[in-house]
Amino acid sequence: MTDIMIDVDEARRDLAAIFRWTAREGMHEGIANHFSCAVSNDGQQFLMNPFGIHFSKLKASDMVLVDAHNLTDELRERIDPTAWAIHGAMHRNNPQARCIVHLHSHYATALSALKSPVLPAVDQTTARFHNRVAIDSGFDGMGLGDEAERLSTLLGNKQMMMMGNHGYMTVADTPALAFDLAYH
Repeated sequence: MTDIMIDVDEARRDLAAIFRWTAREGMHEGIANHFSCAVSNDGQQFLMNPFGIHFSKLKASDMVLVDAHNLTDELRERIDPTAWAIHGAMHRNNPQARCIVHLHSHYATALSALKSPVLPAVDQTTARFHNRVAIDSGFDGMGLGDEAERLSTLLGNKQMMMMGNHGYMTVADTPALAFDLAYH
C-alpha cells in the first residue's frame, strides 16, 4: 500500500464543511447521522463528529480523533458508540473507505425501506450509480458489534450502500467526493 499524505487539519476543515452543506441542503436528521475521515495510512485512526452538535454548528475543532480498534471511556462520552462501531468496522475492513458519510435523508431513507431499493438508470444521475451500490436488506437495529462487522463486509468494491430501513452510506477518497455521492 502506498503512503497517503494526510493533512489532519485539512481533513477537519473538509469534514466540517460537508456537515454544514448537509444541513444547508436538509439532508440530515438533526444530530443522528455521522461522517468520518481516515487520517492514518492504514485507516485505523479517523476523525468523526461528536454526538449532540447540530450539523449546521459543527466546526473543524469539534471533530474527534478515534481509533478503529479501541473506544476509550472518555471518547465514549463524546461520540455515538453506534457511529464508532459502524465507522470503525468500515475503516478496518475496507481500505478504500477513506471518508464515509452516513445519512438518514428523507428520500433515501424512504427508498431504503422498499423491498427493492434500486432505481433503474433512467437519467445521468441514476446512471452514475449503476453497479456501484451495495444493498443491505438485513439491517437489524443498532449497528454495534457483529452488526457493524456484518455491514462492513457488504460494501465490497461499491461506493454506496443502501441500508435497509435505515438510510445510506457513501465512501470515497475525500470528504468532498463522499458528499458528492451522498448529494446525488
